[in-house]
Amino acid sequence: MKMKTLSLLAGVSAPLIMTTASSAGFVGLKTTIKDNPFGLLVVNVYAIFDRPGEDHMIAVAGTPLNPLSVVVEGGTFYNHAFGLVSNQPSDPALIAVFPSLAFDSFVTIGKKTLDGSNLTITPGMPVITGSIFTTADAGWAVTPDNPQGNPFDPANVAGNGQILIAQFSTETGTEIHGTLLLKFVGSTQAYVGFTSIPAPGALALLGAAGLIGTRRRRRHRRE
Repeated sequence: MKMKTLSLLAGVSAPLIMTTASSAGFVGLKTTIKDNPFGLLVVNVYAIFDRPGEDHMIAVAGTPLNPLSVVVEGGTFYNHAFGLVSNQPSDPALIAVFPSLAFDSFVTIGKKTLDGSNLTITPGMPVITGSIFTTADAGWAVTPDNPQGNPFDPANVAGNGQILIAQFSTETGTEIHGTLLLKFVGSTQAYVGFTSIPAPGALALLGAAGLIGTRRRRRHRRE
């Protein structure tokens, strides 16, 4: 099996930094911070490809040699009360009732809800909770022929060569970073890392939103 090791830094507007050439059309990782009215830091992680019709995302995993580890600095992962303990995206019907559920932490390949998802979670993968999500013998995957793994399929997120592989969120943390082993079509893989830190202005807005949410909850309890 071919192996490429890359080191990347992805932030709100930071460029990707790579120490070696990519393979199988894999260009790198991209993170974006998802706006929300709930005072959460929500980071979407995308794998980026550049060969339409050839590239296909298969799995994200951790192994003893290349462990998966995602860390929240200064806080813990956000876990919605109605989120799935399997780490899968949520049911869109539940999101319609509980809008904050759309910003829960989950893993995926190409889908942001359970609708149309055929994701497989391997046995033994821990729940995304606490301040560290890590595994050396588990992950998530789709079959090589599943269109859900096609980064250029418009039915997927984002469908433009970028494919969503995870969403990590926190209510109290200030930074989310991690390392992941990605597997692509053609038995190629890459061990990559990301760091996502909000700009100072964004941090101030997150703090203000959290304060507003707290005041609303206290007002509701008084009423």
